[in-house]
Amino acid sequence: MAKRYTRQEFVDRLWAEIKRPKPLVMTGAGNGIAAKFIERGGVDILGVYNTGYFRMQGYGSLAGMLPIMDNNELIYNMGKREVLPQVQEVPVIAGVAGVDPLRDMRLYLEDLKHIGYSGIHNFPTVAWYDGEFRQTLEATGLGYEHELKMINVARELDLLTIGYAFNMEDARRLFGEAPPDIYIFHAGITRGGSTGYSKGRGIEEMAKLSQEHYDFARSQKPDVILLAHGAALSDAETAQYMVSHTDCHGVQLGSAIERMAVERPLEERAAAFKSITFPDGAKRW
Repeated sequence: MAKRYTRQEFVDRLWAEIKRPKPLVMTGAGNGIAAKFIERGGVDILGVYNTGYFRMQGYGSLAGMLPIMDNNELIYNMGKREVLPQVQEVPVIAGVAGVDPLRDMRLYLEDLKHIGYSGIHNFPTVAWYDGEFRQTLEATGLGYEHELKMINVARELDLLTIGYAFNMEDARRLFGEAPPDIYIFHAGITRGGSTGYSKGRGIEEMAKLSQEHYDFARSQKPDVILLAHGAALSDAETAQYMVSHTDCHGVQLGSAIERMAVERPLEERAAAFKSITFPDGAKRW
């Protein structure tokens, strides 16, 4: 069963890795076997997200932003039954839908902490929406403010907090009302593989925009940990580019570790088995 960490123990563990010096790697874990072997690979944080569940069922990440299943129930059960029992030492965090009027969020976060989660992340998030739909959400009481309140409650419960923003306006709200321990500028759906978004930002544009967010985040909270995520960050080479060309402390991986790690290898392995042949002259019919 996953080891539980206080917020300070979690933060200290991450800074110790940064000071080795070694960039951080945070990944999703959409099921138990993913968690088990990703941990063996030496990552620093495991995240349990509804997107991870959907990716491991063969769907695109945006399934996690649609009204499919109950995110907070899913994350509770995935953690308790599948992921947490397979993890030994790596801290595990939960992707929490902060806009959930059907739950007492404090009680829910207490339950997450009780079963072994050591932190939370505001995902799925209304920050991914824009335009009139986003404006309507905000105007009708279903906006980003609930995620910020959720982050603050998590902090009160001694859970590590991770904050997502997709634009500078939300970044300002995040750091103004609920400054997180870790900040991630989400650059967009990851490129590559069967359900990637081929028109997403290139690595140079991603690095430039990410750095603008990092500069702002550090001006608001100098000790914030910064991770890069999404868009063109799809493999170790692009991860190295982000670490080399921005001030990030490491990377967060979803599709790049869960989905892409299994798509091609499974196809190739199945094809290899299908390529076996009967010996010359043998009759099996």
